[in-house]
Amino acid sequence: MEKAVNYLASHPVLFFIAIIVSLMILFSFLKRVVRFFLVVAAFLVLYAAWLHFIGGNMHGPFLHIEQWLNSLFHFFGNLFRFLFDLLKFPKKGMVDAAATTLLSGSFQP
Repeated sequence: MEKAVNYLASHPVLFFIAIIVSLMILFSFLKRVVRFFLVVAAFLVLYAAWLHFIGGNMHGPFLHIEQWLNSLFHFFGNLFRFLFDLLKFPKKGMVDAAATTLLSGSFQP
């Protein structure tokens, strides 16, 4: 592994090509993940329409999904706010205070 890293470090053109190829692979993967989530969302909409059509109880399953999505959004919101605060105030004391606030759960958006 060290030989490969040293080889790429000594040949910057190959290193740049390797970075471009790895970014292409990463974005291809992310594109497929987004497409998968769009298909899942489409199936959820069709499921909700089917339950509405047959007169089923939509409240239970979709309330659970709503709570899960809300907790997911709050988690990522707190994570990005912590990262932005880290970029704004890179002092050690501020980082420790921000990490303590984020981990304690006392952080209010």
